[in-house]
Amino acid sequence: MTDSFLEPLGQVRTKIVATLGPASRSPEMIRKLINAGVDVFRLNFSHGTHDDHTESLTNIRRISDEMQRQVCVLQDLCGPKIRLGDLPGGAVECDFGAEFRLSSEQKGADDPHELSCTYKDLPDDLEVGQAVLFADGTVGMEVTAKGEGWAQLKVTLPGRIRSHQGINVPSAALSVEALTEKDLADLDWTATHSVGYVGLSFVRRPEDVTRLRHELEKRGCRARIVAKIEKPQAVANLEAIVDVTDAVMVARGDLGVEIDVEKVPTVQKQIIDACRKARVPVITATQMLNSMETSSRPTRAEASDVFNAVLDGTDAVMLSGETAIGEYPVAAVSTMSKICREAEHLIFSGNPGGIPFTCCAVRGGKKDGETGAVARVSQVLPVTDAIVDAASTVSRRLKAALMVVATHSGRTALAVSKHRNASPTLALTDDVEVARAMSLYWGVTPLHIPELFQTGQVLAFADEWCRTHDLINSGDHLVIVRGVIPNNPNHNALLVHEVE
Repeated sequence: MTDSFLEPLGQVRTKIVATLGPASRSPEMIRKLINAGVDVFRLNFSHGTHDDHTESLTNIRRISDEMQRQVCVLQDLCGPKIRLGDLPGGAVECDFGAEFRLSSEQKGADDPHELSCTYKDLPDDLEVGQAVLFADGTVGMEVTAKGEGWAQLKVTLPGRIRSHQGINVPSAALSVEALTEKDLADLDWTATHSVGYVGLSFVRRPEDVTRLRHELEKRGCRARIVAKIEKPQAVANLEAIVDVTDAVMVARGDLGVEIDVEKVPTVQKQIIDACRKARVPVITATQMLNSMETSSRPTRAEASDVFNAVLDGTDAVMLSGETAIGEYPVAAVSTMSKICREAEHLIFSGNPGGIPFTCCAVRGGKKDGETGAVARVSQVLPVTDAIVDAASTVSRRLKAALMVVATHSGRTALAVSKHRNASPTLALTDDVEVARAMSLYWGVTPLHIPELFQTGQVLAFADEWCRTHDLINSGDHLVIVRGVIPNNPNHNALLVHEVE
């Protein structure tokens, strides 16, 4: 791999999520993508078979182990995405004013004006006068009449629709559940395949998240939950959803169809700010470098989009078609990495010690180190929060070369991450699944250490590892923070070390 596609270890704080697909699922490509800067691979369960995803997961695990890198996997559930049925010839032109009939069952297979969809109750849920959007909002129709099992539609925004494209009804309160039968079957796959995060599509209320958590716990899964915000109802219930999830995705694709497009930037900033205050990781997604599906360079607008998302405070940025089906997947990752690094340079050039940051009120919850579900990983004890706050202040004042966190659950590392210190963070944990999950945390380089010992031994290990990777020099300061470690009474410790 050329140096131009090699991300320097620990030097880019914003994390990169890349979607695997036909253009990127080979072992060779996975290795190149990790080198270019991928921290989390997204497996899109809207496409592919369980065997396909098992093969991808196996390759990710094998290659990341060989590279001695902790790489996380996000399983993205399909959710109740409403799609068109089969169309004659695969596509139909929708002229302005043309009329179509949407039925709960496929009728008139040879009639291009007879439409069907995957959600059989949709015609009954529609109301006269409502707008129905197709193909990511590029084609629009209005409901002019309806009866039992059918709705008459008139084209208001002409264009072409294709078989199995998405349908959105922004103003409708549909009765569809957030978890479909397909999603539940996909969670059965999760039960036997360890993933770091499960993405829940089309969240509308906090109960959608708690139901998924129940389904995960019922199957013995430790995966954390990413609530995808792509419905206006989710925006209205944002604080309540953030309060019960482990991470959030600003899913701008369907969000930009469900709400007016000019409102998307405002909502994006609102979501990122809510996650920042709640100490919840947030991913900004969809069309970030969309032109790189077919071009080796992004547009200036796309570069600015990624740059500004970093300035807004996103923890991660995501590539979809750019890496799944694009012609330049490695270049797309490398380009995104360079843009993120440039944005971070701007942030820290104005704030050399980092960005002083105060989280919202600390929530109650399990102690760092207790066993059980990983729910609400953002919860930390007040004493841990105070130690992290003090450590961040020390790091900024000393301009520390590195912060080292020893943690069992990852909570302490997440708390440090949300302080947005200029000093990179090395997080050590004895739990391999926690190490992988921490790959999503801004500024954190996770390491799996089977046994975490006394603070002095943590320091010795960190010192040797950082010297091996050329991350520290004589005279540098290291700030060491210990969270709660099981069966070890020495916890919530803060130590400053000067490298000899």
